[in-house]
Amino acid sequence: MKYPKGTSGRRCAAAVVAVGVVTMSAACGSPSNAKSADAAAAIDVPLATSVTTSTGSWATLPMGHLDDPANTFWEVFTLPSGGRQWAEHTPPDVADNGGLVIAPTNSGVVIGFRPSDLLSFSPLASTTDGGATYTPGLLSGGLAAVPDALSVASTGGGAALTATGVLTSASTLSGWQPIATLSAIKATPAGQSCGVKQLSAVMTTGTQLYLGLACSSPGVVGLLERSGSAFVSAGVSLPAADPKAHVEVLRIVQNGQGIAALLGLHDGSATSYVAAWKAASGSTAWTTSSPLEAAGALTSTAVAAGGFAVLTKDTAGALHAAAIAQEGDGWSQLPTPPAGTATLSISTSRTDALVVDSATFTDYLLSNAQWVKAQTVQVAIPYGSSG
Repeated sequence: MKYPKGTSGRRCAAAVVAVGVVTMSAACGSPSNAKSADAAAAIDVPLATSVTTSTGSWATLPMGHLDDPANTFWEVFTLPSGGRQWAEHTPPDVADNGGLVIAPTNSGVVIGFRPSDLLSFSPLASTTDGGATYTPGLLSGGLAAVPDALSVASTGGGAALTATGVLTSASTLSGWQPIATLSAIKATPAGQSCGVKQLSAVMTTGTQLYLGLACSSPGVVGLLERSGSAFVSAGVSLPAADPKAHVEVLRIVQNGQGIAALLGLHDGSATSYVAAWKAASGSTAWTTSSPLEAAGALTSTAVAAGGFAVLTKDTAGALHAAAIAQEGDGWSQLPTPPAGTATLSISTSRTDALVVDSATFTDYLLSNAQWVKAQTVQVAIPYGSSG
């Protein structure tokens, strides 16, 4: 079944997801945009993000009254490849107060809904037409509160993270089966070396599965790959890193025939970011970027093939942004983003700062080292519908 995009009834007192002939309902919730029952154990990898593929760019960000969880709603914006205007294409008829995650596919994306209030499972919505229509699906366990909690391979199979384990599916939208629990991963030699705090990212190529961790052991990069039925270290090392730094794998993405990862390093007084690349799935050699020293807390990440961008906010409330395009490049500091920037979007042809002010979405383009207002969209926010 496919349902068309529409704002009418998109948020309601019940979230309805049809899978085959089975219909499931749950009350719309009112947790904060990145908090839920499992938030106490979660690391702080913000859900606000953008992903750029050959078909275009996709961004997910919170809108509404951001200081009121019941009136914070997550929206999906799309920019087709070669296009100039962003459009709001949030999947309809499902409660999204808990946040959204984006998993690119060959011809579109799959959107995953985080649990919120009585919505204890994660509805899925797949599109191949830029968000004009979505095909619904279901993951019975709630997706973890990280942007790479869902991954789709070119073969159509998927991988997902919950707060307590890893699941895979041959068909992406249904038939999910657990393959490893958090406790089992902690007990592996790689997990013991890491001192696992949290599952932080997952990525499948169809033939290989990669898992990102937040480690409590200093100097250890918790990027694992599946070997048979076990998870082992993928072999990423940071010889120039502070040996006291604790490392979190923030993002894992496919990069051509290889993979790329974004790492966060924290030594108690400072935070830095490192990009890592492996040329092909059969290779064991990794290259890493020089560290990006960043001020303040991470508020958003963006990905595009093998490139990344990070958005941070310092203690004075000022925003800072930097991007790295590909392997072999260094980090580039971007001009101070406009106030209210929720996430960046990066591609080979443009860099955008996506700004949120309640129900107003504004796109600023980076041009000649300045942010230039390019577009404004008013979004119909259904205040009070989650109460």
